[in-house]
Amino acid sequence: MNKRKISRLCFGCEALGGTDWGKFSLTDVEDAILESLDLGVNFFDTAAVYGLGLSEIKLSDVLGDKRHDLYIATKGGLQWENPPIGKRAKIVKDSSASSIKSGVKNSLRRLKLDIIPIYYVHWPDPNIPFEETFEILNKLKERELIGGIGCSNFTCSQVEKVLKISDIEYLQIPVNIFNTKILDSFLPLCSKNQISIVAYNVLANGLLTGKFHCNSFFPHNDRRSRLDDFKGSLFKDNLNRVKQIRRLADREGQSLAQYSINWVLSKDLVSSAITGIKNVNQLRENASLL
Repeated sequence: MNKRKISRLCFGCEALGGTDWGKFSLTDVEDAILESLDLGVNFFDTAAVYGLGLSEIKLSDVLGDKRHDLYIATKGGLQWENPPIGKRAKIVKDSSASSIKSGVKNSLRRLKLDIIPIYYVHWPDPNIPFEETFEILNKLKERELIGGIGCSNFTCSQVEKVLKISDIEYLQIPVNIFNTKILDSFLPLCSKNQISIVAYNVLANGLLTGKFHCNSFFPHNDRRSRLDDFKGSLFKDNLNRVKQIRRLADREGQSLAQYSINWVLSKDLVSSAITGIKNVNQLRENASLL
């Protein structure tokens, strides 16, 4: 597959893991995935750690045989132990050759694929040399177990170091209308090395949907309960910024979410924007941009 043909909208599948986003219906997410195929979405993003493997399993089950004809990206380089009931898993970075090798094998099994189209290192591991991590990824690519190699959550200087060892085809970084600094820092490097940028957190953990207000409550099973952006005076400041952006969206005849996603996709080198879609209505709103 040619990376230029990935759909501009990428279906983020973290919610399929069943945790960290509060109360929602997994059936609704699965229905949205199926409808997204009819609307032109061919790019799905997951990770081994989402639901401790569950997201990959469910994505494969929902897509069925169609999974072989789609761009499925997953991420590895993290390890965990199954937690006691009701407790959060302890997750550690491990990008050693053995961890990457076993991670790819396990993701292939869960996704029921012969080759993973795009495989990211989820986070840089400060304890493992990049040479070890990316040399094993190159070997796995030569064996056609993975396709494009990507970096997720790496700094610009870290990607520069990786490029001395391996080609990088995809870079996954947070990009939204609230924060342009990360994107701006990467543009020269990505342009020079023909790296496609896949943007995540384009709706700022839901702030740019406009559905929250000053009295919004986030339960313990919603990651927003742990994020500073959703607490105290910073949360109020963010809501005021959302009001300002909504006025701009209204002038363009777009919803706040559409305006925010369009803003990301208008940036140079951004090939696709990941959105964490939870139901068909959200899908239809976002997919109108395709």
